[in-house]
Amino acid sequence: MSIAKQLFYRAASLTPVSFLQKAAARPLLLPYQHLVSDREVPYISPIYPFKDRKAFAQDLDYLLRHFRPVTLGEVVRAMKGGDPLPKGAFLLTFDDGLREIAEIVAPMLQAKGVPAVFFLNPAYLGNKTHFYRFKLGLMLDALRSGTVAASARKAAAELLGAGEEGLESAIQGIGWRRRALADELGGLFGLDFEGIFAKERPYMDHGEVEGLVRAGFSLGGHSMEHPYYQELTLDEQVAQTLASVDAVCGQFGEKERVFAFPHSDEGVSRAFFSRVLEGEGAVDLIFGTANHQADIDPRILQRFNSERPDIPIGDCVKGILLLEALRKASGRNLVTRS
Repeated sequence: MSIAKQLFYRAASLTPVSFLQKAAARPLLLPYQHLVSDREVPYISPIYPFKDRKAFAQDLDYLLRHFRPVTLGEVVRAMKGGDPLPKGAFLLTFDDGLREIAEIVAPMLQAKGVPAVFFLNPAYLGNKTHFYRFKLGLMLDALRSGTVAASARKAAAELLGAGEEGLESAIQGIGWRRRALADELGGLFGLDFEGIFAKERPYMDHGEVEGLVRAGFSLGGHSMEHPYYQELTLDEQVAQTLASVDAVCGQFGEKERVFAFPHSDEGVSRAFFSRVLEGEGAVDLIFGTANHQADIDPRILQRFNSERPDIPIGDCVKGILLLEALRKASGRNLVTRS
């Protein structure tokens, strides 16, 4: 973390959360995460950090001390019908549908009576196909563990047009359109993706998701295959969005039609929102990752990342509320859409 960010979070941590809530005038706190685990997850740990059980339990305790949990249904009624939310409301959301949701996260939430929304990539449920970025994560793990032969590193660098010193960055930079490279590179590294993922089972299966529904949790779409929306055409964006929401609602009986962007909604046009928020098959709410900024429609809700283990949830919450208050004061709290 940069020195500037450290100083910012330090300043925020010294400010009472009640003051920041009033300054930000925030009706709904929207943290998001992906998983909770006490182990290093070889296909995820090289890509992004996450919290362990102890840290997540502390997060829940903090949120319950200072805020009030609400359900997805309450939020839909508030955003679409104007129903008031309780003071200090928060809604937890988790992206991707990883197996740690069923095994770790949901039981911890149930124990404390906290509702949540789990956004799913239907193409990966049951682990019949594999997310290309998890293949990249396995490659990065192999590089960092020193198990990749020098000849393979050299061949991979040549394939990506990078020097060997920049190989990790080049692998991390492989986008959706170039995802086929993951299998080619995996072959160079001698990685058995099918065998590894059969053992690891990254995603939940259908029965585990049904268990979440029976437990009272809510579900949403997260695109079919988790692409970068900036790389897709408008028609592809709409298709990925509506297909995922249709699949979740059709397979699991979800009444609210909600969607969360994979990666980011940066650069997504007004035309996209017009097509998915209106007409037949429209979604009720859309969730982004632009740190609580206001958007062009009240049905678009921007969340903030709360899973970085180096930032306690109290500092994270205070930081996002302070940032929101400063942006509002300077008139810079609206997402720009073309």
